[in-house]
Amino acid sequence: MVTAGWTTRLDRIRDACRGGTDWLLTRVNDNGSLGPVRDRLFYYRVPWALALVGELPAAAACLDWVDRNMISPEGEFEGVSPRGLFDERYGSYPLSCLLFGAQLVGRTDLSRRGSPRLLEWQDSRTGGFFATWDDRTTRCEQELFPACQGAMTLLAIGRVKEAVRAGEWIARLWDQQPQLQERLFHVSRGDGQLVTEFPDGQAEMYVTEKSRPWQHHFNGGISAAALVQLFQVTGEPRWLEAARTCQAFSMTTDECQFESMQTCKSGWGSGLLWVTTRDPAYRDWTLRMGEWFCEHQLADGHWENTRHWTPDPTEADNIEITAEFVMHMANLLCCLGVEEIQGADR
Repeated sequence: MVTAGWTTRLDRIRDACRGGTDWLLTRVNDNGSLGPVRDRLFYYRVPWALALVGELPAAAACLDWVDRNMISPEGEFEGVSPRGLFDERYGSYPLSCLLFGAQLVGRTDLSRRGSPRLLEWQDSRTGGFFATWDDRTTRCEQELFPACQGAMTLLAIGRVKEAVRAGEWIARLWDQQPQLQERLFHVSRGDGQLVTEFPDGQAEMYVTEKSRPWQHHFNGGISAAALVQLFQVTGEPRWLEAARTCQAFSMTTDECQFESMQTCKSGWGSGLLWVTTRDPAYRDWTLRMGEWFCEHQLADGHWENTRHWTPDPTEADNIEITAEFVMHMANLLCCLGVEEIQGADR
C-alpha cells in the first residue's frame, strides 16, 4: 500500500499545482484575454494548462477570445498580440501549443482551422519544422523542441502519418550526435545537416551542455515525451527505445541543471516513461521533478524564469512560465497518481 511519505509528497505537489492555477485564473480578464495582451504572444499554453486542471470554463473563455482576436484567415496564431520572438525562431510553437489545448477543450473548430497552417510549418522533405516562415529553404534552421511539440499536437489532432515523420526527424537528430555523453546539438538545417558551428555568443541557442546551468535542459524531456506518445499510438518499439535515450541524457545531466527553470520538461518525459515501462527510476525522477517545481514556486503561486534569461520578468513572462509549469505538474500528477505508485518502497 502507499505510505504516508508518498501521499504527503504528492499532496504538496497537488497543492502547488492548485496554487499556480489560482494565480493564473486571477489573470483571466473579463473578455477571456490573458493579462497584458498588447505586450506579446505569451499565453499560447494557458488553455492547455487550464483544461488539464479541470478549469474548462476559463479555458473555453480564453479560446473564445483567441478565436475572435488571434486567428488569421490563414489559420495562424497572430493578431492583436505581437508574435515577437516567434517571428525570428520557433515559429510553429505557439500555434502547436494552442491547438493541443483547443483539442483538449473540445474546440475542434479551432483545430480544424489551424491544422493546415501547422502542416505548412512542417518541412515535407525532412519532417522537421521551419524556424521562420520567411525561410523555408534547404538552409533553414529546424529546432528540436518545436518538432517535438509538433509531433505531439499532430498525434492529438489525428495526423499520425505527419507525426511519425516528425518523430523520424527527432530520432535522426539524436542519432547524429557526435558527443552525446557531454552535449546535445539541437538544431539542424533543411538539408539534414546538424548545426555544430554557430556565431560567437549564441552557443546556448544551438547546443545543450550537460555540465553548464544556463542551457536548454528541456530538450531531453520533451523529446522523450514526444517519442513515448508515438510508441503509445503506433506500438512500434523503436520509439520507446529512442525515448529512453533522450530521457537518459536528461537524467544524467549534471546537478547544475536544477539551477535553471529550463529543466522543466524532464518530468514530462520521465512521467510518461514510468506509465509505459513501470521502471522505478522514471517514477522517482518524476517525483523529484514535482518537488523541484514546489521548491521554486513563489508565495502567491506563480513561477518566474531563470534570471539569466529573464532578468526583469514582466507580468507576461510570469503568465507564460506559470502556465507551462501548471501543465507539467498536472501531467506528472496524472503519471504519479496513487494507483500508479502502490507498492512503492518508501
